[in-house]
Amino acid sequence: MDDTENFSIISDPRMEANATLSVGHQEVAVKLLYSKSKVYVHPSTQAKDFIPGFLSIVENTSHDYLLAWTPESLIPSKDMEAFVQVDVNDDDAGDIHSSVMIPSIPDESKLYALSAPVNTIHSLVIKAPSFSKWYGTIIINFMDGHSSTPLWFHDDESMSTVLQKNTQGGKYTSQGGQVRWGGDEFIERLSQIIPVEKSTQEENLYILNKPPSTANQRQANVFDSTQMDPFIATLKEARWNILEKLARVTKFSKDAAINLLNSPASRPIVPLLPPGVQELCYNETVKKTIDDYDSARIYLAKWAAGLAAQSESNSSSDRKYRNVGVWGHEGWEEETALGVFEILNSESDFSIPTHTRTGCVSSAEWKSFFDHEGRLSVGQPVIRKKIFCGGLDPSIRKEAWLFLLGVYPWDSTAHERYAIEIDRKESYETLKNTWHNDADHRSTSDFQDQKHRIDKDVHRTDRTIDIYVDESMPNPDPVMNVGTNENLETLKHILCTYNVFNTDLGYVQGMSDLLSPLFAIIEDEAMAFWAFSGYMNRMKYNFYRDQSGMHRQLLTLDLLLQFMDPSLYKHFQRTDSTNLFFCFRWLLVWFKREFPWKDMLSLWEILWTDYLTDKFYLFVAMSILDQHRDILIDYLKNFDEILKYINDLSMTIPLNETLQRAEILFYQFKQRVEAVDNKREQLKHNIKAGSGTKEEMEDMKADLSKLPVINELLRELLSSSYSDGSNEKQ
Repeated sequence: MDDTENFSIISDPRMEANATLSVGHQEVAVKLLYSKSKVYVHPSTQAKDFIPGFLSIVENTSHDYLLAWTPESLIPSKDMEAFVQVDVNDDDAGDIHSSVMIPSIPDESKLYALSAPVNTIHSLVIKAPSFSKWYGTIIINFMDGHSSTPLWFHDDESMSTVLQKNTQGGKYTSQGGQVRWGGDEFIERLSQIIPVEKSTQEENLYILNKPPSTANQRQANVFDSTQMDPFIATLKEARWNILEKLARVTKFSKDAAINLLNSPASRPIVPLLPPGVQELCYNETVKKTIDDYDSARIYLAKWAAGLAAQSESNSSSDRKYRNVGVWGHEGWEEETALGVFEILNSESDFSIPTHTRTGCVSSAEWKSFFDHEGRLSVGQPVIRKKIFCGGLDPSIRKEAWLFLLGVYPWDSTAHERYAIEIDRKESYETLKNTWHNDADHRSTSDFQDQKHRIDKDVHRTDRTIDIYVDESMPNPDPVMNVGTNENLETLKHILCTYNVFNTDLGYVQGMSDLLSPLFAIIEDEAMAFWAFSGYMNRMKYNFYRDQSGMHRQLLTLDLLLQFMDPSLYKHFQRTDSTNLFFCFRWLLVWFKREFPWKDMLSLWEILWTDYLTDKFYLFVAMSILDQHRDILIDYLKNFDEILKYINDLSMTIPLNETLQRAEILFYQFKQRVEAVDNKREQLKHNIKAGSGTKEEMEDMKADLSKLPVINELLRELLSSSYSDGSNEKQ
């Protein structure tokens, strides 16, 4: 009998399905030298299609070796114990014998099963876990030229990992405590049996059956080179330490969290966590803030977001842009909310959009925009584009903001602006006196209620900014048991004046957040009032008491999310998060509480340009969601977790990256709308012309029905009075 026939009891796709299961009516026993559980085949990108199996090395009585991958579904229950024993304790694998009988019942996963004598294998392609691929892979290249499908090592599910609870990726080595993954365990065991040498020509390629010059060379070339990058290894080790303790709970107590974050096993990851999470790792801080981090999944989500941000910061700009927006995400199916976009993308040669971010407009550049009379000498769209692309130098904001907020007309001369300033100051004093110098008006219950509401809100607004910090002045309102200063009192006066100026709207909580930066920059009560009035002309819808304005914006964002990222939208549906309540604060005060003060000033002036669209803030919101979409989908499973995670992004969002991504998302959106419209017109024309066979006509009608209907709210996103054509595809 040929020696290789002794291995016929292990499934081999090159053998008949009804191959002999015994030799001489006796079950053939083979020795399992190595077994690794939860080594998967990924037939598609959908997790539901993944096939788990065991990767094994076996030896027969003639000391011939076979490498095999066997789906779990093809391993008889009486033999599963042997595989598990070897997986958990492979140091004693040579003492375990098993008759690994394979049933002849057809199974879809049998298509991927493999077994082959090691002397028929030419090489292995081994890729350790990395930032882009959390699981490592091995591909087997055979002497006859064909290759196996990639075998994915899901170490966090592997029996040896779960049962031993030592490391995330297998066992520790005897030297140095290096975190292992299933792939380097496998290659180390294989190299003890046959020569394995790393290729000098191809990265990640390992040649089998080629004797190295020395045994030491083999060890250095193979084992060391297949190990994970130490950074990745540390992350995976720490991830397991946390998962192991938190996998069975979604909430944990203060004491438990403190113990976890201060445990030796978790300390290696501390320097790699985002700054906000690092603070939790110091005992005193944890005691004060642990309630804000009481969910295991939120903790892990923040950690993963930090890793993703660090990885992306090291990516080239070209690669980064390719991963922005829905075209950078995997897992598309034709039957999605976007219908036939796979067809659209295959027919259209879209260039990949990029951003136009530049440096800020300097004082010298600003002055160059005006002629000797102080009139703008360049087109209004040009100056708006300049501000959109880079913002303004702080030294010119005081003047530029008055243009952007409608106080000064863009075509005015310096003399005309001087006259406007005098007139506006007089008008403001007249308005202010309607309540400030009228004791009867101030005594009405309506005014007193509004005044008290304004006073409370002002004393809670931007109190860390220098001009609002001081409280040494006695408060003129005896009801307020807190000191004040002239700048805080000025904010109150402006808001009380606006309350009588816009009687339909009056004062609503949140308006103080919009006024405070304006006064801090303009430094004049009357001009700050008119700038605030101009700002409120576009923001007043946010403060309608029936919240109709906010509802319309959230509905538009909902439609935009469905159109641009249906996978994320479906996740929000699963988690009852489609109300997008976590975006409410973003839109209400235009991200005022999400960015540090200086970044917020830049963001506002960019949004005021209305350059690409007067609703660019919705693409800023989309940009933030897009930056975190993988974390939201992979880690956060209910509305409360998503709400908390997004609220905790406050003051950690990188402005420049957010604006770059928002601009690219706008261009992608514009391209997509044009693609849908063009496709619809093309299909309608062909159907009307009756060109094509009956089957082709039916296909065209089916494609037409699959095209998404673009809501008018989405079409409004493309409107801007100030575009000079730069919103064309970049």
